[in-house]
Amino acid sequence: MHPSGLKEIIVRRPADLEKVDSKTQIVKISHTVGERKRVAILERAQAMELTVANPGLKKAEAAPAEELVIKEEETKATEEVSSGGKPE
Repeated sequence: MHPSGLKEIIVRRPADLEKVDSKTQIVKISHTVGERKRVAILERAQAMELTVANPGLKKAEAAPAEELVIKEEETKATEEVSSGGKPE
C-alpha cells in the first residue's frame, strides 16, 4: 500500500500498464528496468493519465550551444585565477 492510499502495482514493461486502474492503483517501475524502457513506460503512463510513484529522471535535454560556450569560458577563467598565470 502506498502512503497515498493506492495499491502499488510494479511494472516491468509498457504493456503491464494496461492492467492498472488509475482510481485505485499507482504504478511503481521495477528497479531492474533500464532507461529506455523506463522512458517508454513513463510516456505510456502519462498518455493513460496514470500516477507513477518512482518516475526517476529522464535524460536531460542537450543544453543550447551558447550555454556550453559560456560554461567553458567560466571554467577557463577560474583556472586562470587559481593558477595565477596565463592559460597554456
